[in-house]
Amino acid sequence: MANLFRGPERSSYKEFTPFAYFSYQLGRETFQQGYLGITSNVSIVGLLNLRFPAQQPLYAKQIQIHFLGTECVQIQGTGPKVLVYDTNPICTVTIELWKSPDDKYHQIHDMDLPFEIPLPIDIPSSMSIDKGRGKIEYCLQAIISKRSNFRGSEKIIQCAYDVNRYILPPLPEPRQWIKEDPMKQGIKYEISLNNNVFGPRCPIVVRMKLTFYDPRVSLENIVIGLREYTVIADQSEFDIKKKSKYKLKTILKGRQISMTSESQYSECTTDIQFTIPEDCVGKLTWSHESFNIAVFHKLKIKVKFGLFSKYNFNLDVPVKIVNMLSVEEEEYLAVEVLRQQEISVYSDAPPPAYEPDRFTNPVSLPLYSS
Repeated sequence: MANLFRGPERSSYKEFTPFAYFSYQLGRETFQQGYLGITSNVSIVGLLNLRFPAQQPLYAKQIQIHFLGTECVQIQGTGPKVLVYDTNPICTVTIELWKSPDDKYHQIHDMDLPFEIPLPIDIPSSMSIDKGRGKIEYCLQAIISKRSNFRGSEKIIQCAYDVNRYILPPLPEPRQWIKEDPMKQGIKYEISLNNNVFGPRCPIVVRMKLTFYDPRVSLENIVIGLREYTVIADQSEFDIKKKSKYKLKTILKGRQISMTSESQYSECTTDIQFTIPEDCVGKLTWSHESFNIAVFHKLKIKVKFGLFSKYNFNLDVPVKIVNMLSVEEEEYLAVEVLRQQEISVYSDAPPPAYEPDRFTNPVSLPLYSS
């Protein structure tokens, strides 16, 4: 039987064999059905394809499929070259695909076994930080109980799988910081941020207004950057590895910003925008917190006034960087919701459900020094 289905790349398999492999449902380009974090009925759907030649048939009596999730960390132990490895299971879901009716081994040549595995609603996205020293990995495993040399054994087909969580673009939730100068002898600033949750469809926008009460003071530069903090710890929490680096950064020179004198004091206003790239792989990691891995983000604002350094100021703002549905995915979701609602009118099936936003209060994030 010819294979008409598309599936994962061969490099996704631990050991690929053309005799047993996974494929997507016809017309699909992924296993995941639904949007984890938005819809509650999210599952992995696909097929296990068995293609054993007539001269080398498979003798099997049971076939199961497992979906496994694991957090893995690798940190420096005692000694210069000693590494400590730690793993934590995230989820294990097992589905029986096929079983011999008489508990005997049956000969199999061509067989397509469809599967649907419900995903736990609280599992995190796949990720890898610090050159793979901290990872959250998932895989599909087909476990075939087969006969080999007149004895029972197992054949395992394992394929890596990327889990993606999503949110809808958040509603605007602006934040503002104002520092007055009651004596009107130095600098007043007003800074606003358009939100505290950002992603590919929700850019970071900072608006800054400076009022110069002291005519001798001039703006040297404004530095705004998005910093990513990664934390990897072993189970004892005694050995913790922290790292931070700028992922996005811009520097505005004072001469680039126009000054106005609408009042008796000089003022300047500027907007600075960061767009989160659609493809963040290798550029940004989504904000995350699990057993021994954490990824935090902070927006850092630094303003300098040259010789009058006593007026310099810094702001550190914890923010969330998250994965968001694309425009096409949101349009597809809207159409699917309407279709499901129409179906539920004529059946006993409930309308589609949605998961609430699961983000923690960003104010509770730990503070890190530069």
